[in-house]
Amino acid sequence: MKLVATEKAEQNRAVADPWTVVHFATGLALGLINAPLRWWLPVAAAYEVAEHYIEESDVGKELFDVSGPEVVPNALLDLAVFAAGHQLGRLWNRTG
Repeated sequence: MKLVATEKAEQNRAVADPWTVVHFATGLALGLINAPLRWWLPVAAAYEVAEHYIEESDVGKELFDVSGPEVVPNALLDLAVFAAGHQLGRLWNRTG
């Protein structure tokens, strides 16, 4: 398994891929509007679980244009950067 996907074919097979940035940005946006992490982290985790099962299906492979579901380290990193982005947004708000 690669650490960073550098080609589309490596998406979901590496720990980090372009979607990792989207997860960070989503967390950042929610942190900036002071959305409670205790509500949104479970939503993000549920999305990761649902995404895994959807990407296993033929329809999901076509919809997401991937060869299969993402590896567990990728899902865990997505959740970690989501939380980090949220924390950064909350910290930004505290700067007054």
